[in-house]
Amino acid sequence: MSGITQIVGQASGVSSLLSVDSSGRAVVRDADNITQTTAINTKLTAIDAVLDNSLIQQTAVNTALGTIDGVLDNSLIQQTAVNTNLTAIDAVLDNSLIQQTSVNTNLGTLITSNAAIKTAVEGTLTVSAPAITTSVSTVSNAVSVADSATSTTSSVDLGGVRHCAVFGELGDMSANIVVQVSADDSTFYDNTEQTVYISASNYYKTMEIDARYIRLKYTNSSGSAQTWTAIVSRKA
Repeated sequence: MSGITQIVGQASGVSSLLSVDSSGRAVVRDADNITQTTAINTKLTAIDAVLDNSLIQQTAVNTALGTIDGVLDNSLIQQTAVNTNLTAIDAVLDNSLIQQTSVNTNLGTLITSNAAIKTAVEGTLTVSAPAITTSVSTVSNAVSVADSATSTTSSVDLGGVRHCAVFGELGDMSANIVVQVSADDSTFYDNTEQTVYISASNYYKTMEIDARYIRLKYTNSSGSAQTWTAIVSRKA
């Protein structure tokens, strides 16, 4: 019968197994050989398992390597983009350097021009104040003024001068000399802000006049004739 195994004998510690194969033939086998074969098969199975696991790991390694290749390819693309941008930046910097050189050249030209202008101007520009001139007009020269009479002097054109002085001689100690002003040298108005008083038969007063023309007026109320001298002085 196939598959029946019996121990048929032992000699010198070696066991033999009797079995029938699928053809019905009796087969005698060494029990130790069977045990070793079984151990070998077990080891081979373990080796197969190790090889299978190694294959799985190799597949994982290949997958990881593929991922790394993708990363490296993407990095190369990014590096190319970075290089392109760096080239564009270099072009901008080169253009900026050209413009800066042009600016420096223009500044150098300007400095040279300014130096030339300075050289041309220095030593030739002078400032001088005009000489101050004094104009004196005797507007009444020892004129006799009767009692109760009014006398006016000739007028003086002040032009652009605002400051002037009036002075002269008059024996009427109680008299007040009135300053008159005019815009057209025809119609005169009393300037009550500028009254000249007599002191020891003389008088003097400086004043600021905004009108163009000026003259003096004297009314004699002393009871006798008076001699009157009047002078107008201005500086321009």
